[in-house]
Amino acid sequence: MKIRAKTFIVIAFMMVFTMMAALTSSGLRTGTTLPVRVTGSSGNQVINPKDGTKPIVKDETVYALLNEDGSVRSVYVVNHSKVLEDGKYVDFGSYKKIESLSENIQPKTEGDKIIWELKKSYGDFYYKGELAGVELPWTFNIQYFLDGNKVQAQDLAGRSGRVEIALSVTANESVLPYFRERFAMQIQVPVNLNRASIISADGATQVITGKTNTLAYTILPGTSGSYRIVMEAVDFELESMSIGISAIDYGNVLSSEGLGEGIGELSKGIEDWVEGTKSFKNGLMELSNGMGLLTSGLKDLSTGSRELHGGMESFAQGYQQFDASLDQVSHGSKNIRDGLSEIAINGESILAGYQQLTQGILAQLPGEAEKEQLRMLAQYAGSNSPYAQAGNMAQSMLDQISGLEQIYQNLATLNAGLGQYTEGVSRLSEEYKGFDRGVTALTQASDQLLEGISQLEDGGRRLSDGVSVLEAGMTEISDNMKDLPGHAQELIDGGLAIKKGTDAAISGIVGQDGEDEEVVSFVVPEKGLASSVQFVIRTPAIKLPEKEKEAPVQSIGKKSFWQKFVDLFI
Repeated sequence: MKIRAKTFIVIAFMMVFTMMAALTSSGLRTGTTLPVRVTGSSGNQVINPKDGTKPIVKDETVYALLNEDGSVRSVYVVNHSKVLEDGKYVDFGSYKKIESLSENIQPKTEGDKIIWELKKSYGDFYYKGELAGVELPWTFNIQYFLDGNKVQAQDLAGRSGRVEIALSVTANESVLPYFRERFAMQIQVPVNLNRASIISADGATQVITGKTNTLAYTILPGTSGSYRIVMEAVDFELESMSIGISAIDYGNVLSSEGLGEGIGELSKGIEDWVEGTKSFKNGLMELSNGMGLLTSGLKDLSTGSRELHGGMESFAQGYQQFDASLDQVSHGSKNIRDGLSEIAINGESILAGYQQLTQGILAQLPGEAEKEQLRMLAQYAGSNSPYAQAGNMAQSMLDQISGLEQIYQNLATLNAGLGQYTEGVSRLSEEYKGFDRGVTALTQASDQLLEGISQLEDGGRRLSDGVSVLEAGMTEISDNMKDLPGHAQELIDGGLAIKKGTDAAISGIVGQDGEDEEVVSFVVPEKGLASSVQFVIRTPAIKLPEKEKEAPVQSIGKKSFWQKFVDLFI
């Protein structure tokens, strides 16, 4: 089982190296837009010790084993160099232990100087050096939780429940900034799907192969990262987390075919965006002015609506008084109608009585023959004739007849006038009935009109209130609109700054095309000649301890390069 675990670890790291090598050759990390630098010549001056030795120009691979909490447990460096001719080769480094991985030879050390006798037949030469008390350019912090409670990593082995892993990576300010400013990192967390199901893993790219779901996190140069993985676990176990770190080369990618044109289009797009924002600002200024005019008009409308509402209130109150007086008019009109009807009826009765009186007087008057006889007899009145007394009586009767005739004439005249009066009153009574019906209809219509006026007055009040609210809202909008052109100018200034910064950054990066950037040795930055540097880091696996078994007797002999390579991961 231990051999299988070691083999798994080695295979995993070989896959990381293979992937990074492929990524390096293409300049891009598969599945991301992360460019990776392949190689580069050392910018350090070749140290000529004047003793016939040759400097080793090497590829450095730094292997680090972390503790469960992310602190550094051990660091090894595997140095690789191509031997082009026989001779003495010198390298530098403060190692507490040095071992050749490809040949059974030992170096000679003088302080931090390491001297190797190498032959061209070796071809590729590898040696391992163990560093002591060294710090990595990055600080790792790993915390583990079970059902919300913080626990030690090994306490999770074989447990079930809600498992959380909090991982953070920050720059180590005490180490040379070269690495953290130029190197990109990919963290891989292999989750056994038979042991745990992932609930959340924000920021991770997930790749499922068989029963393993690999969570990959990428951290670009100069940045840090904090991640949290939440799982539901049964008999939890976790293989080692692996971390691959290598230099990044933007220049090769940005200078690639078609990308330069895209960068130019990006810069032109930002410029067009700035021009569009300027037009947007001008539109905002016009809109702000229009909003000001609209707000001013709304203020006038609000004032007018309040005046309209006040007038409607006064009109409604006046019309209520008018409607109340109409009720009195209607009542008076009814009395007039009834009075006229009564006068018309009584007038006809009076006329009939006077007509009867006139007829009675007419019946009592003597005819002309009788009056002639009385006139003849009246001639003897006041005489000494024996007919004198009869004459006096005749004269008295003529006087009475004359009075009756005068009364008759007056009654006839009265009857004629009274008839006209009675007829007029009757006609007036009939006509006034129509007028009275009109007054009654007017009263009813006035009541309906009063109800409508009340509704109109209520509508005027709501209109006034609504316009007041609208005015207040538009005033606030207008005030806010005044600030928008200034904010648009901030967008313009920001866009110009982005364009300026982008152009400067792209120009600086692309300007490095064709130039080899100095590669700094991790082991001895001021002396070592490195053509490339990369880091491979892992954490311990979280597993239940296996039962000790009697180990088979192994023959002691020379270890192969493969065996020595496997030992790097133990």
